Amino acid sequence: SQQRARSTGIRSIGYDPVTKALLVTCEGGDAYRYVGIGKEVYEALLAASSREQFVRESIQGRYPREKYPCMMVGEEI
Repeated sequence: SQQRARSTGIRSIGYDPVTKALLVTCEGGDAYRYVGIGKEVYEALLAASSREQFVRESIQGRYPREKYPCMMVGEEI
């Protein structure tokens, strides 16, 4: 049985205004790249009281998403 994902926190957020790509790294190590994120959306995310909730409600399902395995992010292989 698949457990409901606990609200895993966001460890870091990166944004590239040129490609309009948002990189969200979760506490568990998974990273997601969303494309087509305007600067105003990114600024709203930074200002949100809950970044997890903002991503869930305003970004997930609205923008194309790619998942990166955790080993691709952060540490050199």
